[in-house]
Amino acid sequence: MNSSRPKTGLSVLKIILGFVFGFLVLMLSSVLIVLSGVSDLMHMGMFAFSFVLILVLSKGKISEYGFKVSGDLKLKNTVLVGLIAGFIITSSTLVLPIHPPPGVEDFSFFELVIFIWILASVGEEVLTRGLIQSYLSPLRGFGFSILGFPISLPVLAGALFFGGMHLGLLSMGLDSFSVWAIVISAFFMGIIAGYYREKTESIIPAIIIHILFNICGTIIGAIKELI
Repeated sequence: MNSSRPKTGLSVLKIILGFVFGFLVLMLSSVLIVLSGVSDLMHMGMFAFSFVLILVLSKGKISEYGFKVSGDLKLKNTVLVGLIAGFIITSSTLVLPIHPPPGVEDFSFFELVIFIWILASVGEEVLTRGLIQSYLSPLRGFGFSILGFPISLPVLAGALFFGGMHLGLLSMGLDSFSVWAIVISAFFMGIIAGYYREKTESIIPAIIIHILFNICGTIIGAIKELI
């Protein structure tokens, strides 16, 4: 019994450090925006600062943090699950008074593809599933199952951070209902992306799922404008 206490304490400390790393990346990315005056650098900053931390923590062995092409990326399952879950979750905007983040509606299609589909997906995945979830991977023995699917502690922690980071939309003037709807949607997307990140040991499926969710959100948003 006494031997389990230090392990529990170290596990909690590791989770706290993982979140501290995440908040550090967000803070540095915000400073980059302030210094440059270019808001579109947020996700580029996420990628850059997360990658630097990954290099330091892994001592250059970035494959341990998902930067590799594994033998089986399960791309067919990834795309199918990403599309189905993406449409189901984002379609809630058709029946609920959920508004998009400020400024997104003014994006051209080209800007949506570059800044939302690609940069946002890659930057946020490198931060959450690359940095945080991978850093916590030694704790993957802790977790639970939902309908036979194992959800480990690293997957859950990465999803919680991913959902929580969207609370920053409140400071941008987005109404609280829309923000919480986005936070919850992001959490569930994070669980799915994290599950495939862990199962394949690669960050590529997580990025694909994220891109598909953003594409689904764009399509549902366009349908909502037509209704």
